[in-house]
Amino acid sequence: MIMVLMNWFYITCIIYLAGSACMNLLIKAFGSKKEPNLFSVLFTGITVTTLYAQIFSVFSGVNMWANILPIIFCLLYLLLAKRSLAERIRVFGIKTMECLERRGKVFLSVLVIGGVMIAALLSAGQTKMLDTGWYHAQTIRWIEEYGSVKGVANLFIPLGFNSAQHYFDALFSMRFIFGQSMHATGGYFACLLMLHSLCRLAGWKKHRYHTADALAIAEMVYAIIITAFYADPYTDTLPNCLVLFIFAEWIGLLEEQREHGQKPGKEDIFSYGFLCLLGVYATVIKTSVVFVMLLTLYPAYLLIKEKEWKKIAGYLITGIAIIVPFFLTNIRTSGYLVFLAGKIDLFPVKWKVEKDILIHAVDSMIYDVRNIDAPMGEVIGDGIAWIPRWFLNGSISHQILYIGVLILIMFDLFYLFIRLIKRSKIDICMLLTRFTVYLGLIYWLFTLPQVRYCWAFLLFVLAVIPVWYVEEIGGGKLKSAGIMIKGAVILSSVILGMFTGFYGLRTLGYLKQNVPFYLIRQADYEKYEMVPVEKDGITFYIREEGGAIVCGYYVFPYLNDESMLEDIVVGDELRDGFYLSDE
Repeated sequence: MIMVLMNWFYITCIIYLAGSACMNLLIKAFGSKKEPNLFSVLFTGITVTTLYAQIFSVFSGVNMWANILPIIFCLLYLLLAKRSLAERIRVFGIKTMECLERRGKVFLSVLVIGGVMIAALLSAGQTKMLDTGWYHAQTIRWIEEYGSVKGVANLFIPLGFNSAQHYFDALFSMRFIFGQSMHATGGYFACLLMLHSLCRLAGWKKHRYHTADALAIAEMVYAIIITAFYADPYTDTLPNCLVLFIFAEWIGLLEEQREHGQKPGKEDIFSYGFLCLLGVYATVIKTSVVFVMLLTLYPAYLLIKEKEWKKIAGYLITGIAIIVPFFLTNIRTSGYLVFLAGKIDLFPVKWKVEKDILIHAVDSMIYDVRNIDAPMGEVIGDGIAWIPRWFLNGSISHQILYIGVLILIMFDLFYLFIRLIKRSKIDICMLLTRFTVYLGLIYWLFTLPQVRYCWAFLLFVLAVIPVWYVEEIGGGKLKSAGIMIKGAVILSSVILGMFTGFYGLRTLGYLKQNVPFYLIRQADYEKYEMVPVEKDGITFYIREEGGAIVCGYYVFPYLNDESMLEDIVVGDELRDGFYLSDE
């Protein structure tokens, strides 16, 4: 746990300083006078350091040397801007605490400290996610050692998935300090989300509207749900945390303007535009949340309305700058712009993964996620007939979750239809937000319908829809709301309570396991036994016949199949890349 806290302290220092510098540039470029909150700065820092690590990976491994430039930059920036940096933290603390009495301040402080300690202890345990042993740890090892290697997906297809988060993981693994690669970033992201939730809920009494507060509760529920995977470099945690954060801040802005009877003005455009840029970053972490980028329509509309053509160009350039390193590393690792979209085949590079292999890999993923005991051809090319079987094969808790979310969506669409008939006033921005979520859920269902990929969208429906209608129709009072709205509130509360209770109890079990063993050090990646084989003087490792495809961090480099040795062409060194022979 102590090692994890040290790792988190280092991460926080770097991303806060880098995020502050970048945020100040954005504020000057887009002319905003609003001071961003601390969490916006931290998520900006995560984005900036990820982009840096991706670019660095083109030239070298993301290891100790990759940390030198950020450290030098941050130290210089600290010397130049220490007063403004300290002031930002002080102002955030005052705003968070100002509405609390003395007991409330003490209680919030205890919750924050206790939450961080619990999250650190959970993050210090053994990795539990199957994908960690399958390819996450192996991917991070490649990035640490050699960066983004040309054609590395030819060795092992999952190495081409290329989530941008793994570059952040590699940058802050601190193997050069601790002698082992740290894997605590998943817990760190969840911890940030939990703290954002606590800070938002601390001021709930002074809020006239409470939809954003409901989303803060959803943030806390998600932080509890994923406690089992705090110790894993889990690529679903950060995008879900980002999407929940974006929605909570987005609706918080809408409620603040509504409370003061204001319409969005020039000063508000940056706040919305910044959240949209975070949505772009979330997409390069996990393309399953791509529909969050639909939110860009709102600030785009405001900018066009104000004829801010230079700012529109500025946002486009910034968004492109976030995406380009992701595309660049994709092209290097697999030869494709987006690895799982093989139809976008633009680059005739020799290290490109064969399209048939790529298509089979994508079909296999869809088949595995749908979890249906039938031939792959039936499951993949079965229209929508597979959905009932997929639903029935899920756990009872997930079936309840899906039914509850579907009921709430139908409830929302019903009330929206009534409003359209009556020609009642509709909040266009809130409507866009809800349909962003609904389209995201449809996309999830027809691509990779596994619950961990879209917790943010599911929790949004559970948290927002009932509270929104209590505010809109009941005037903020449940007693004044109709029976259907009361039923929606009860349904949502039961489902959220069920998952919180189940995963909360499981968390206590994990804490009990971790306390005796991981108070100082973090558990290292699990080690697996593999069979060594040689190609052009380089030793690779393959699984034993009939063995599981679990290679982990230390079996390096892993080769999917010994028969591939005949087809793979290797450079003089591993960093030179791999491609398939034409012969």
